[in-house]
Amino acid sequence: MSKIKIEAGNRYNENGLAWELLYFRLAAGTIKQVEKGGHLYCLTMGRIQKKGWVTMQEAKEKVSVQKALLMVGVALLVIIIGKLFLKLDTTLVLFISSTAVSIIAVLFCGTSWNKIEEQISIGIRQMGVPVIILMEIGMLVGAWMISGTIPTIMYYGMKIMNPRFFLVLTCITCSVMSVASGTSWGTLSTLGVALMGVALGLGIPLPYVAGAIVVGSFFGDKMSPLSDSTIVAAASCNVELTEHIRHMLYTTVPGYIVSLVLYLILGMQFGGGTIQNEEYTVILDTLQANFVINPIMVIPPIIVLILILMKKPCLPTFAAGIASAIVLAIVCQGTDLSSAMAAVVSGYKQETGTALVDGLLNRGGISSMLSTVGLVLAAGVFGAPIKATGAVEVIFSKVKSFAKTPRQLMILCTIMHPVFILIAVTYYVTYPVMGEMVGPIYEEYGLHKKNLTRTFEDTGTISAPLIPWGMAGAFITTTLGITPGEYWMYMPLTWMCALTGIVLAITGIGVARTDGTMITPLFRKKAKK
Repeated sequence: MSKIKIEAGNRYNENGLAWELLYFRLAAGTIKQVEKGGHLYCLTMGRIQKKGWVTMQEAKEKVSVQKALLMVGVALLVIIIGKLFLKLDTTLVLFISSTAVSIIAVLFCGTSWNKIEEQISIGIRQMGVPVIILMEIGMLVGAWMISGTIPTIMYYGMKIMNPRFFLVLTCITCSVMSVASGTSWGTLSTLGVALMGVALGLGIPLPYVAGAIVVGSFFGDKMSPLSDSTIVAAASCNVELTEHIRHMLYTTVPGYIVSLVLYLILGMQFGGGTIQNEEYTVILDTLQANFVINPIMVIPPIIVLILILMKKPCLPTFAAGIASAIVLAIVCQGTDLSSAMAAVVSGYKQETGTALVDGLLNRGGISSMLSTVGLVLAAGVFGAPIKATGAVEVIFSKVKSFAKTPRQLMILCTIMHPVFILIAVTYYVTYPVMGEMVGPIYEEYGLHKKNLTRTFEDTGTISAPLIPWGMAGAFITTTLGITPGEYWMYMPLTWMCALTGIVLAITGIGVARTDGTMITPLFRKKAKK
């Protein structure tokens, strides 16, 4: 039992969940006493305020482990029934689940509705930037369509790409772009969209291509020092960023190699050279008839890539890509400004006379992202009642009673974190919360916290595309037009990292102690004679 001293006015580095963490550590019995007359002061925006304070007895009366498990179980059950059996819209399912858990929180856990509303506001604020990025990516796709940028990439890709090695090259190309940019979403919405069009022309099944695009994009997102998910994961446990990235190689490289081998095997059935079939010819002829195809049309992607390499912010970088594409649409494609603006808002819409090509080109615009925006906002609401009651923190406080050894602790966290993500929907919530709650336990068990941050990304960043109602899964469906259920088997990296992590936990290979040494070194030094 520890003793915490709180002084009003002191500023702390914790995020908005700091008060909840302290509150439920007390409820779980890990804090015996808080000074200042036996009261807790509420943390608001990082500063202790003299309001909303409760006595220690009131804190102990909060949600029990049984009630916490009930809320988590109900949340998952509603999602399973709504998605798998009733086939309901994901956004609607999240709202229904949130409503059911809110009823339990208010009626059976004594949580005030005001506290749930407060968490809803926090959740929606956290989704603010992703919502803006989503809308801007919709604008980018619309602008790159009407400017001829994506059609030009499709045209030259179909002319140059060797079908046999297309999947391997797609994965590697998306990896390079994502590592350089630090964004999987940007890679998916630009290069990914163009490569899907090329694949259709070459006669390669779209689920194969979607798998290769997703693996490449999220490999880069996980391993890039510019990626916000990588930065947040490392920061959640105060692990040095480059050390965190190096440690992830143990679980990431095997899955990436298996993925490339799979794409090489799948590609063998398509033979060498380009495919000169009717579909292939129709797409090329239609693109040439409706757009000016010229290398100059790839200027917008080059601008975006240069700004990314210069480490410019994401939003102005995409804005530059949109503006340059609009200029090309007016100057090179003969489009008027109002038509270009319409494509940015409502997406590119044109009847070429070929249904196949129309399906490839008629997309983009802010309107194309509205359903995903709704899903993202629903995700912000979804976790509010569970966070308001502190159910997750109470469950994590019981970790030590289940995990008696370092090996058991690592395996348990590998299982718990993806379940937590299913509830919270986004790893921007799970990384800091679980890092705060479990990080000290890792050190207590003699494990370096970089083992935990690696588990976060193995079961978070890289596996996010597998969750249909998550932000990543929904974004991929909207952007590439294909659902996770259609391509999950063609992206081994997304589910192999967690499995590899469990194997490493069992064998001790790639598992670091608190002093930095490995429990089971991969290469043992020969003893000197």
